Amino acid sequence: MKSISIVTLGCKVNQYDTAVILNQLPKSKYKKVPFSDKADVYVIDTCTVTHRADAEARNYINRAKRANPDGLVVVTGCYAQVSPEELKEVQGVDYVIGNSHKFSSLLKIIREGKRQEEPKVFISDIFKEKKKGFESPDIEIFPGRTRAFLKVQDGCNYACTFCIIPRARGRSRSLDIPEILTRMEKLAKSGYKEIVLTGVHIASYGRDIGTSFFELLRNIENEKIVNRVRLTSLDPADTELDLIDFIADSETICPQFHIALQSGDAKVLKTMRRRYGPEKFLDLTNKIRQRIPEAAIGSDIMVGFPGETEEEFLNTYEIAKESELTYFHVFPYSKRKMTPAAVMVDQINPQQIKDRSKRLRDLGSKKKTEFFKQFIGRVFPVLIEKGSKGTTPNYIPVKFNTEGFNIGDEVFVEICDVVNEEAIGIPKSCNT
Repeated sequence: MKSISIVTLGCKVNQYDTAVILNQLPKSKYKKVPFSDKADVYVIDTCTVTHRADAEARNYINRAKRANPDGLVVVTGCYAQVSPEELKEVQGVDYVIGNSHKFSSLLKIIREGKRQEEPKVFISDIFKEKKKGFESPDIEIFPGRTRAFLKVQDGCNYACTFCIIPRARGRSRSLDIPEILTRMEKLAKSGYKEIVLTGVHIASYGRDIGTSFFELLRNIENEKIVNRVRLTSLDPADTELDLIDFIADSETICPQFHIALQSGDAKVLKTMRRRYGPEKFLDLTNKIRQRIPEAAIGSDIMVGFPGETEEEFLNTYEIAKESELTYFHVFPYSKRKMTPAAVMVDQINPQQIKDRSKRLRDLGSKKKTEFFKQFIGRVFPVLIEKGSKGTTPNYIPVKFNTEGFNIGDEVFVEICDVVNEEAIGIPKSCNT
């Protein structure tokens, strides 16, 4: 039996891709082992959103060679797609497989690949392949997860000046609605009670195949295959108010929204080549709070975009503070090659970026805690995950005594306290 170790870096799309790989490896022939263990094959599914993500991938390559100098090392994903020549120079790499060849070549390499004196590269220009269709196979089991991710869209047609992902993932392409419903049914039969719809630019779902994200959600709502369907990040430019009304009345879609702000300053947004202004973002978040008072509203915020002044940063800070956001992820700007922002003048001092990031993260921690405390005394259905933890439909992590319950059970829990950005609860009953 061949042992294999796979590590996934980055987004939920990559996590789905890794699950596809694992689902297609026969258990009778392959044994998955921790990355620190000796394995015959190491697969690193990489991210390249920031320079830290690139560095993390190189670190895992080194870890693989330390764990087994004779093991086969395969690097795939976004870093492999964008920077294959860079990865070829990293000692110990045997194969570099871009996203363009992830599903056509990776499994064969895992089965038949051999150590290489010089890395072999499998890659094509994924963004220029205009006729490339959605190609991710389906899965039955999402290893190591209580909730299952389902990739319904891949790629992006837009060109934000800071973002390298279109070059890494290609143009937007969608899985058709009947196939999505079939894949959801398969996951539900495997026992998953929550499915997370994911994609690179999920709000543009369906435009390449004559439908829309709204129409997909209507079909999912009508079918009611699982009790919980959660959405990943939405672009404000493509999120309409009627979608919020639909979700407010839904019995299936979780009351959690993640709407990418990036900056609260109109000038910075324009330079980023984002397709909305701060007013659009505020309209959306205000409408969500009006229609769904208990909804979690999250965002991504970038700090230190080239030329960002203190005043422009404060505009972002004030929107984050005064808006209905309940949590947000703060990303220090990272220069990415082949992007317009990488050659812009007035690159921000790293220490200034660090200081601004801390101010925003401190605000985010405060807002998250305030949001959680609103629900002390309320009872929510909580899906049990690993350990003594679970998550409410509106994305509150709850810690409680899970004795007598199993992972994947849905337990009704009363929130009684909030400690360190985590709710503490008391179980009331279980709905298996």
